Amino acid sequence: MRIIALSLLLALPLAAGAQVKCPDGSYRQSCPGGGGQAISGGNVSTYDGPAQQSLPPLQFNSGGSQESRRYRSAGEATRSGQALEGPRSVRERADSAGLTRNQLVRARNRGNLLVGMSRKDVDHIMGPPDDVNTYVNSGRRCDNLWYRDRERGWHTRITMCGGKLTSYGADSR
Repeated sequence: MRIIALSLLLALPLAAGAQVKCPDGSYRQSCPGGGGQAISGGNVSTYDGPAQQSLPPLQFNSGGSQESRRYRSAGEATRSGQALEGPRSVRERADSAGLTRNQLVRARNRGNLLVGMSRKDVDHIMGPPDDVNTYVNSGRRCDNLWYRDRERGWHTRITMCGGKLTSYGADSR
């Protein structure tokens, strides 16, 4: 069995046909309607990618309203390359929420929301939101996450400020 498989693998390059570049730019065994340019060098093709272009840096509005200035100040950490992601481990997320690890794990498993939870924990419990409204409050980024209960016809609004759950409840929208 090994000998047959080995002989098939050795014969495979011999069975491959030559490539031809057709006038429409495609590569095939033969071009429909004839024509085409035979590619030399066996079955190896090369491709030179487009030249690397340097893009200009993003320009942010320098003037504008008070609200746009607050958005810029809230996004400074992002532009300067500082990580905005919260703690990653369950222990770190529980500590940042002011909870014990067991309280956080128990709440996640039961589907209970607790004030101070991270976005990762909220997404684990609620799933992806149907709509997100982002704004700046006291220099912190805040998100209103909207979840629609299609069976009952009401909405749940979860407010996250600074990456932590600050409030939640049913809301009419």
